[in-house]
Amino acid sequence: MAEIPEFTLREKKHAKTKLALMQAFIKRMEDQRFDDISIKEVCEEVMVSEGTFYNYFPSKINVIYYFATLYHLYIQCEAIYRAEKKSFLSRIDKMFEVMAESYSNPHLVYELISVLVREKTEPSKMDISLAERYYAFPDCKGILEVKTGSVLLREFIRECLEQAQKNQELPEKTDIDEMIISLKTLIAGLPLAVKYVNFKSVPEFYKKQLKVLWKGYGCKRDK
Repeated sequence: MAEIPEFTLREKKHAKTKLALMQAFIKRMEDQRFDDISIKEVCEEVMVSEGTFYNYFPSKINVIYYFATLYHLYIQCEAIYRAEKKSFLSRIDKMFEVMAESYSNPHLVYELISVLVREKTEPSKMDISLAERYYAFPDCKGILEVKTGSVLLREFIRECLEQAQKNQELPEKTDIDEMIISLKTLIAGLPLAVKYVNFKSVPEFYKKQLKVLWKGYGCKRDK
């Protein structure tokens, strides 16, 4: 476990309470519909008032945005660490690898996709304190330094692709915006495509589809 940074008592309490509320809520999404989750029951489990819940989360959807933002910080951190000094495209490969490792509960994955698809506007950025990062992922090296990006990982993907283009891993005329759409389609679309086939095959299909995508764009990959 990483060395515990210096946080004030207030920072610790705020982070731990917010994380506990989020974790209790997300746990219920493993076998319940988002709309059916009771805030009252979540608060009773964490032993706080409903007023306290709303101090942290203005509405239920904000719990999802918080979970997604926090988790995507972890994905970025792990992807950078696992790619080591390889190409920037390798960071995207590792991003999919880390993401797929979390797909242990199909109901949760599909419910999260469903909730995000129903929203009419894209989630705004959400600041995550250092204390929240640390207590959520105490063993994740670099979690305190990674930049907060979009809920949908778009900014991380864009940065990787732009750097890859500068390093000539991507052809000079590659349309980055188009490629981002392709990768985002793969993120959400593949789990839906295999829903009735074999959900456990998601990690392997991600790898195969990424190879097809890189080849189609004429990417130069690490050997």
